Amino acid sequence: MPDRNFEPMTKAEVVAAQRAWAKCVTEQEVDGLLELYDFGDPDAPLLFKPTLANVIRLDRAGARSYFVGGDPNYPDDTGFLNLGWKTVEFQSAVGPVLKAGGLGYKDMGHKILTNLNGETTRADYTFAYHKLDGCVLISLHHSSLTWFPSTGE
Repeated sequence: MPDRNFEPMTKAEVVAAQRAWAKCVTEQEVDGLLELYDFGDPDAPLLFKPTLANVIRLDRAGARSYFVGGDPNYPDDTGFLNLGWKTVEFQSAVGPVLKAGGLGYKDMGHKILTNLNGETTRADYTFAYHKLDGCVLISLHHSSLTWFPSTGE
């Protein structure tokens, strides 16, 4: 494997990467979306636990299947992008936080996704980012539906 030399980046670059992610989701641009991820190598693969799936993904094929469906290796994937999201809003808990060593950021918060009918879905997210060859990439993506306590009714 060639050397993977991580580069310094800024909080603003991480926010721009989140905006790019949201734009790719709302425009259903799977190839652009996949370009925002670092699929790494066997020793350091992407760690991707999507919102509406129970299978952790480690490679491009698994991520693509989640976003568009149709892969027999992931029979439960129907395509996250096929849900027709018209807006995605990241609500960070504190804003991207510089990771130890200074060559990456991590972020955690809520994503509010709105579909074409105006219905919203709230998901909790944790993303980790680093920069390679001038590109800010997602190296860890964990997302799950927000748990809301019972109202007792």
